[in-house]
Amino acid sequence: MDFMSFDLSLEQKFEVQRIRQEVQDMDRDQALDLLLQVSKTLMIKDNVIRDLMKKADL
Repeated sequence: MDFMSFDLSLEQKFEVQRIRQEVQDMDRDQALDLLLQVSKTLMIKDNVIRDLMKKADL
């Protein structure tokens, strides 16, 4: 397995930098809310992928 293929693209790296700058302007509660929203979104993404894999019999 080529783990380099899992590295971020240039566009994703720019997006990370943009988010980092945006978060620096937030207070602790705003940053915590964002973290919880992102965590929930990633969990939903995992569920969607898992469901698609079941439907595809992978």
